[in-house]
Amino acid sequence: MAQITQNLTQSKITTVLSFAFSVFGIFTYFLFGHFGAHYETPFSSSLVIIFIYWIVALISQLFFIIKVFFDFDVPTEEELYVLQTSGNYFAVNNMLTFFWTYFFAQENFILSEVILFVNLANLLLLYVTKKTVDVKHIYDWFSVHFAITGLPLAWTLYAIFWNGAALFHSHNESLAARIIANVLIWVFFLVPYFMLAVYNDAAVSLATSFLMLGVGFGQLSIKVVALQWIFAFVISGIDFVGALYGLYNVYNQFTGNAPSSGENAPLLSA
Repeated sequence: MAQITQNLTQSKITTVLSFAFSVFGIFTYFLFGHFGAHYETPFSSSLVIIFIYWIVALISQLFFIIKVFFDFDVPTEEELYVLQTSGNYFAVNNMLTFFWTYFFAQENFILSEVILFVNLANLLLLYVTKKTVDVKHIYDWFSVHFAITGLPLAWTLYAIFWNGAALFHSHNESLAARIIANVLIWVFFLVPYFMLAVYNDAAVSLATSFLMLGVGFGQLSIKVVALQWIFAFVISGIDFVGALYGLYNVYNQFTGNAPSSGENAPLLSA
């Protein structure tokens, strides 16, 4: 029991410190640091939408920490299991996010792109191996799956394209670059619907819908006579419809399979 308590304390410290680094990086290097022509690409978004997205993401991740640390109905062994499995991926995501914000603000787009791909692999491993989408209660779905998997995964995928466009100097001046971007933006339709079809997951669709809304407004303010903002708004709407369908299924799943006993269902599926 003493060993479990010690391991739990160490995992909590790691989680909190990594989250603090992530918050610091996002506010210090990113939200108030990515201005200038080098960041204006066919995947640039509205600063307002990005700000709202990250505020929601950080608040939801704070709820995850509160859920794991202060929900006394969750057994200690399960707290440790969550922190040492999903929590480890969450901590890695936080640290990689911090380093990405720093190098992105420094316009070191090569290193920041590498970091994004590493984090994408980290989040996909979390998604596939830990199956946070299968949590047993709707509150846990939002505070666990949506917070530490859905929102970070959608953002990382988007950031790869934005960062990559900046890396290859696609600054809305080259017609060829814009045509390529017009094709690549449909990835943000394909990936969410793949997640929806295979995993019945509305989180990635919902998060991507909001990000594409930001791209639509961002591109409209940069270049009115273009297809990119039109495609972004269309994809945002399609993803939102898919997210509503997925959320309806999630609601039915939880209301139809709620535990009948007074026992708490596991925070994460085994």
